[in-house]
Amino acid sequence: MGELYDVELKNVTKRFGDFIAVDNVSFGILKGEFFSMLGPSGSGKTTCLRMVAGFYDPSSGSVLLGGSDVSGVPPYKRNVNTVFQDYALFPHMTIAENIGYGLMVKNVPKKEILARVSSMLELVRLPNVGHRKPSELSGGQRQRIALARALINQPQILLLDEPLGALDLKLREEMQIELKSIQKKIGITFIFVTHDQEEALSMSDRIAVFNKGKVEQIGTPNEIYEHPNTEFVANFVGNSNIFEADIASKLTGKSQKIMVRPEKMKILSKGESTEGYLSLEANLQNFVYSGATSKILLQSKTGQRIIVAKQNQNESLLTPSQDVVVIWKESDMHVISK
Repeated sequence: MGELYDVELKNVTKRFGDFIAVDNVSFGILKGEFFSMLGPSGSGKTTCLRMVAGFYDPSSGSVLLGGSDVSGVPPYKRNVNTVFQDYALFPHMTIAENIGYGLMVKNVPKKEILARVSSMLELVRLPNVGHRKPSELSGGQRQRIALARALINQPQILLLDEPLGALDLKLREEMQIELKSIQKKIGITFIFVTHDQEEALSMSDRIAVFNKGKVEQIGTPNEIYEHPNTEFVANFVGNSNIFEADIASKLTGKSQKIMVRPEKMKILSKGESTEGYLSLEANLQNFVYSGATSKILLQSKTGQRIIVAKQNQNESLLTPSQDVVVIWKESDMHVISK
């Protein structure tokens, strides 16, 4: 089984004193995959990354790289490199010296170092900054240089510990596209740690959602978003309307907890036809304007809080305190198992 994976965690637990940071976690990451570990602070995702890197050893269980158990193998003997949020560039060195440092330590010939540094600068689309110092670059540029420095050693696996967290939103979105493009170009395995749901959804081949030291669900972005296994995943990855079993049974005839995403719902004026839809009468409470979209906050007659997301198209048909009907298709519902 292990040979199929670049990375595999088998029944891994990590304790710090009495605190269990990672609780019996098992999963495999395929060669060439962009795999994200997503979860809130303290959920265990970064601890898992550090066990793959070799900074921590598991309290129990095993970490395999390329099918081999690396328990006790120090970080410098693992064919992995890590990119951190704070870049960790040497301020007194030029960009070229920073990128080539790992090769210099390994006594690689100077001519080869220069060629590989040049190649890395081309890869991260910063071909003309080799002579500069880190302080002369923007945050996004420094992050690209940190990436180039990690990749120049040709690791089997690149570990990325919230590398975009210090960037502003627009730059972060640009770097998401850049990172995914670079990963596809070089074809190595990326393991990306983030607490940003949109970041994970936009970049990943698969996502592991962490909560309280455990993995709640692993799947493609579409599977995680459209078919969450648990209420935690439904609420952490995007917004959700969760209907408890007693309310859901009145709507569907089945006593099962269900979820409907806000963008799957529509609002009608009272009296409009709801044929072919499930529906709830509700009172409009508030609007949250977000530019291209708005979130409309409502409360049903049963006391259920509902969020409906809609595109803004300059219409102003809805007003606060208005009684409306919320509708959605039965096919847009998803049963929450736990």
